[in-house]
Amino acid sequence: MAQFEDLQQLWQHQPPRTMPPCDAAELSSAFRRYGRRHDLIYVVKTVLIACQFTFLVAMLRDRPLALFWACVTDLSGVLFLVWDWRAQRAIARLNFAAPSVAFLRSALARLQAQRDPFRTREFGIAICGIWTGGNLMVANLQPNMTLSSALPVHAMANASMFAAYFLGRWVRRKRFEKECRPLIDRVEAVLQSMEADRL
Repeated sequence: MAQFEDLQQLWQHQPPRTMPPCDAAELSSAFRRYGRRHDLIYVVKTVLIACQFTFLVAMLRDRPLALFWACVTDLSGVLFLVWDWRAQRAIARLNFAAPSVAFLRSALARLQAQRDPFRTREFGIAICGIWTGGNLMVANLQPNMTLSSALPVHAMANASMFAAYFLGRWVRRKRFEKECRPLIDRVEAVLQSMEADRL
């Protein structure tokens, strides 16, 4: 039993393995490219939201309550955009100067989380704001509508929100396979070699 404890202590006191500098530089460069690509994507999204907001202000300036709910809808979308952008930038700024096995596992977990950001608490908050704001904006556009004429309008508004959600999920899945999957494969390869060297 004492031999097993000695071996365990020796194994635990091994210095952590680090990857070769050339691999670290290559991974750092790949993650920086990933970050630049995502910065461009989010700048385009920001411009589109600003254009939509300008259009809504121009269209609803005589209907302050509808404009307020349109602002709630857009603000909810902006909040999710900011949360998601921050997560992407944190990934792109990972420092591979002297990564350990634990660091690489953490990097993999962050990359894997990009597969489906729609399961996060932040997305839940944003979607509640978008859904509530969108429905109340539509309700305030025509306050004198009867229930029978209001239902189809609300149904169309909700259908468009759900269509946007499913389109967003599809696009995100495609982007994950194109942008994150190659990074995951490279990090996993480095991690496997480091773990093999440690045995």
